[in-house]
Amino acid sequence: MNELVKIAASAALLTGLGASAAYAADGSSTPYIGPYIGAAILQSRFDSHKFSVHDVDNEDTSWKGDAGLRLTPNFAVEAAYTRFGKETAPSVAVGGPFEARAKAYSAFAVGLIPLGPVDLFAKAGAARIDSAGNVAAVYYRDHDTRFAYGAGVQLGNGRFGLRAEYEKFNTNRIGDLDVISLGLSINFGAPAL
Repeated sequence: MNELVKIAASAALLTGLGASAAYAADGSSTPYIGPYIGAAILQSRFDSHKFSVHDVDNEDTSWKGDAGLRLTPNFAVEAAYTRFGKETAPSVAVGGPFEARAKAYSAFAVGLIPLGPVDLFAKAGAARIDSAGNVAAVYYRDHDTRFAYGAGVQLGNGRFGLRAEYEKFNTNRIGDLDVISLGLSINFGAPAL
């Protein structure tokens, strides 16, 4: 994975946990209930074990957007669009170049644990993954709806949040996709009572 994304996600996690310890005792931060939107930069890793090609570049930096509705302090529903980027390999003696690209539309149920200004969360749901690419001159396109899950931490400051998370998407054609991301979110709701 890209070292910059790993460092940023670790810094967000440590900052969030430190802030939660400072605010948890006085309860000064309440989660916002209502609709939210977000965007993130991500590092994806394609599991290329299904292809016997050497020198595969199986990591890429890309982006995602999401929208959700936090129904209670401990539960939300969320939809996302994720661009995973691509995986590539050069021509080899037995064949031409290899390339795979993927994107997903997903829906999740999200469980949250509010700890002051920090929310720890886990999510599970389904993703419609569209992949396309080629192995030499043989092109393919695949659409697959499969299980997806993730976990992370969000540091909130009123309506705005900084979010670091890990997600896993299972596919048949291109192998599993692992994603770490760092993003911002905006909540349009009101503080929980």
